[in-house]
Amino acid sequence: MSWLPAVLTKILKPKSELRLKFSKDDNVWLVMKEHSILFMGDEMQCNIYMRNFARK
Repeated sequence: MSWLPAVLTKILKPKSELRLKFSKDDNVWLVMKEHSILFMGDEMQCNIYMRNFARK
């Protein structure tokens, strides 16, 4: 059952995590939650936003 940990990780991984993504089209960094854009700015601004507003 070596596949079980991988399946549980996918199932139990919280989908409400904030992600940092770079948009090549807009040349800007995005903070995203699932498919929603929460914040746009340079990389440092986005990291500060994530640090201040990420669920702890």
